[in-house]
Amino acid sequence: MKALHVILFAAVLGNAGDYDFDLDAIEVKPYTLSGYLKGENKLQGLNEDSPLFHTKNKESMKSYGSEGDVKFAYFQDAIKLDSEVMVNYNDVDGEYSDAYTIAQLFVQYKFDQNNLIEVGKKAPKWGKGYFVNPIAFFDRKKDPNDPDASREGYVMANYRYNKSYDGDVRNVSLDLIVMQSNDHMNSDFSQEEQNHVGFKAYFLAYDTDIDLIYYHRSEQSDKIGLDFSKNVQANIEVHGEFAKTLGADDYAYLVGLKYLTEFELSITSEYFYQKNQSSKSEPFYDHQYFMNKFSQKEPFDWLYGSLYYKNIYNLEDKSMQNSFGATYSFKNNMLLDISYNMNDGQIGSEYGSKLVQDTLWTKLYWYF
Repeated sequence: MKALHVILFAAVLGNAGDYDFDLDAIEVKPYTLSGYLKGENKLQGLNEDSPLFHTKNKESMKSYGSEGDVKFAYFQDAIKLDSEVMVNYNDVDGEYSDAYTIAQLFVQYKFDQNNLIEVGKKAPKWGKGYFVNPIAFFDRKKDPNDPDASREGYVMANYRYNKSYDGDVRNVSLDLIVMQSNDHMNSDFSQEEQNHVGFKAYFLAYDTDIDLIYYHRSEQSDKIGLDFSKNVQANIEVHGEFAKTLGADDYAYLVGLKYLTEFELSITSEYFYQKNQSSKSEPFYDHQYFMNKFSQKEPFDWLYGSLYYKNIYNLEDKSMQNSFGATYSFKNNMLLDISYNMNDGQIGSEYGSKLVQDTLWTKLYWYF
């Protein structure tokens, strides 16, 4: 085998003149550009028992939408400019709307390999949960129908210290976030005009990711939080989050796991509990939920395809949302996602009161 390597190496050298490379001519681009374009169509059956049914007073409606998401980053020595822009156009039952959103736009400066600062509009994306994150104090809530979707950030300053070690504690990272909410900046973050300071300490200790969080608000009670994530086996991960408002009987937590079988069935299961209900206009407003997602890669030898099932179950009123879907990836970076989604529950329950009872949802993505 060693002799074969020598022969191959000699052959490459002998023919190097035919394949000369000018390494100086190979230039690393100082920027990255990525994103997607999406078109979607919804055929929706309406729920006659919904208190909102009178606003439509018909059996079904159609919706069309298009969305673009562009992420651009530019690098120059110790400085990085990071941005994300989202553009939406929607036709919901004949009512048109459009939106242009700068989801993220911030500058990062690296003092050295351990210290950096980021200033601008960004989404920190705190938490380990897939469906919901009780410790994501500086993030907008996830969309239960699309937890992976990009979310608009807030204007803030974020200092970070990061250091790697040998031993049982392999990495330590400290984040300090300073933010203000008022009528002119981050107006939809808080009902109060106040200052916000967040401190997060991250540890990779004993092969476990751990975050400890303290959140100070100048006009409201402070909060604390923690989360963890650990691979108990190569194909099994467990995670959890806990958040509490100091000086009040108010707390929330989440526990979950991710499991990948030998035949590539991916399972994500989470339980979420909060002591106090939030506004009914928000996702996961009730006390407790059980959420599951199952995704099978290339079932029945269906190349580039997958099947999935998602269930969100309100344990308080026994209502639920079910989603059955299939995806197919084309070779030209296009993805087709077709799903059937159904809300089910008693009259007056969370999902039993939704205006939309069921939806045939078709989405087509092009990634670049």
